[in-house]
Amino acid sequence: MSDHLALEKTDLKLGFIALIDCAPLVVAREKGFFSKYGLNVILCKESSWASIRDKVSFGLLDGAHMLAPMPLAATLGLNGNKTPMLTALTLSHNGTAITLSQELYLELVDQITDWNNQEAVGNTFKELIQNRERKPVIATVYPYSNHHYQLRYWLNQHNINTEEDVQLVAVPPTQMLENLANGLIDGYCVGEPWNSLALMQQTGGLLTTGHKIWGSHMEKVMGVTQKWADENPNTHRALVTALYEACKWAEDATNRTELMELLALPPYLDHAAKQLATFNPPYSMEQHFYNENLNMPDRDHGLFLLDQMNDCGQLSGIMVDKDQLVEDVFRCDLYKGWIG
Repeated sequence: MSDHLALEKTDLKLGFIALIDCAPLVVAREKGFFSKYGLNVILCKESSWASIRDKVSFGLLDGAHMLAPMPLAATLGLNGNKTPMLTALTLSHNGTAITLSQELYLELVDQITDWNNQEAVGNTFKELIQNRERKPVIATVYPYSNHHYQLRYWLNQHNINTEEDVQLVAVPPTQMLENLANGLIDGYCVGEPWNSLALMQQTGGLLTTGHKIWGSHMEKVMGVTQKWADENPNTHRALVTALYEACKWAEDATNRTELMELLALPPYLDHAAKQLATFNPPYSMEQHFYNENLNMPDRDHGLFLLDQMNDCGQLSGIMVDKDQLVEDVFRCDLYKGWIG
């Protein structure tokens, strides 16, 4: 950073959840991108997205790896303290999937000849669950997540009633696999590595991927409060610039082996990432950290997310100027000014 951009803060605490898409934060710390821009960063592994929301809201964390809908939900005060938040950087696209228990998956396998025919898959799944004695319990990570909206979107697309045909619950990402293995849930929609690990351990099978449901979409963002951004503009710029460079590094295929080694360090994903180094799931998750247009916050997707919130009743009774809200939360102007 040049001298005239003196940093308001140099010591930062950033939160993350143990998922593959926390990679830009891990890379920025371990490969020196933070220090390059004068930042001394401690990465804090959190147990749940609610913990991330609360700690950023109350200033216990300077910012965090967040689900793309989280800054919108926090700004609206949905299910928590009303705290205006924003993002000036998309950290990743895609990388989610719906995984079923091995029992449920094997029942489907016998009847599906073409898994790319989503209409046939959906119709068969509907028939299967309606003939079961109890409705399946399917978990998502947080009510204000792409995962929650994707799952509901896919079920609704196939005329599966989200209130009557299935039971939806929230489970933190790191507890998904154990809950699936123990039969406490019958499926989940979550980010990597928890889908691939279920396949590798033969605990479950893939129903579909988030990319198949929605195409390429913003998944994780770097979130901070509006107050923090206002008080620390130069630090914010340094943070976004360092993470942007880390995103480029993480996307480079020649760095794949080292990336998995970094993620497998005990403070991050520990052994979970090591197992993925040579594994390719049957359907690509299309997880990406960088391309020419990926890292600028996507306002169109922001509007789409607000529509999903509305469709599942989360905006009931709330007056929202959707265009203004998305402009305030997804700060393309900052991205363009800092990254170009």
